[in-house]
Amino acid sequence: MAWARPVSSKCFDPRVLGLLFAACAAQAQVNRCTGPQGEVRYSDRTCEALGLTRDAESSRRLSGVRIEYYDVSGADGGTLSASLAQRGPKGFHGLTDWEYRYDYRVAPTPAGTCRVTGVRTSVTGRILMPRWVDEPKAPKALREAWSTYMDALMKHEEGHMATGQSLTRALQADIGAATGPDCKTLRADVERLAQDLMAEHQERDRRYDAETQHGATQGARFTPP
Repeated sequence: MAWARPVSSKCFDPRVLGLLFAACAAQAQVNRCTGPQGEVRYSDRTCEALGLTRDAESSRRLSGVRIEYYDVSGADGGTLSASLAQRGPKGFHGLTDWEYRYDYRVAPTPAGTCRVTGVRTSVTGRILMPRWVDEPKAPKALREAWSTYMDALMKHEEGHMATGQSLTRALQADIGAATGPDCKTLRADVERLAQDLMAEHQERDRRYDAETQHGATQGARFTPP
């Protein structure tokens, strides 16, 4: 499941917004960590800081993403499933929201028209995942099923984050190529272009959920043993 929010500026001051966009575009390492009994945690912090072991092969970089958790409980499959259903965000077990920013400059041309002379884009996001607080007390088979589920759920949520990243690339390319008969018209055209691209990528997110059945076809369906 994903939600998206836009933030835009029609003109930018490079002295101020350059710092803003540099911060927003920072990369975050998403680490897959394991505990002493095999419990899985995904985090944008280092596994060592959490007192866990890092799985190097499952670590990757995503632009401007942070990982947050909500707690679920239960030492058996039925109780854990009920806790997920009760505490999951908006009726889902995972949630990704992202916010994009775009900013541009325009200038008149010698021919009397107007063109875009600079574009900045960024996306920041949050992936909300369940954290099973009773995992160390549960049977091994249930812990293994949970680990498999967490990997699949994270993969699905990362797919939503990828849509936000795709949007910023489209904004960068399409706004950068925009021209107009005058700068007032060009600014209005750019704002419409950005809204159209936003709607297109929101629809892409909806199709992604429909095609994957909210991650079920990617293995993101929790089935206790």
